[in-house]
Amino acid sequence: MNNRLKELAYMRYHQPEFLTTLFELAVEEQWFDLQHMVQHDMAKAILADYSDEQGRGYLDNEIYYSNWESVIDIGWTAFCEHTGLSREKVEQQLQLLREKF
Repeated sequence: MNNRLKELAYMRYHQPEFLTTLFELAVEEQWFDLQHMVQHDMAKAILADYSDEQGRGYLDNEIYYSNWESVIDIGWTAFCEHTGLSREKVEQQLQLLREKF
């Protein structure tokens, strides 16, 4: 992942309003919605904006598939820093969610 994409992801995932919403979802144990916001809504928006910024149109497949996991990792790191939850706790909750489906 290049520095511009890292910068964009960091900036977006650290927006106070976004982090507040994530925190509220975590308090309410709404892990499905929380996961969706971090891994889909925001990650896709970041990658789409970056793709467009690079002149590659809306959500270029190469950019998307090459950077999806790295962008999501920045999102979960921001969430953990904001909430004080460990990454292990987050992974446990996400695993429980996957087992339900």
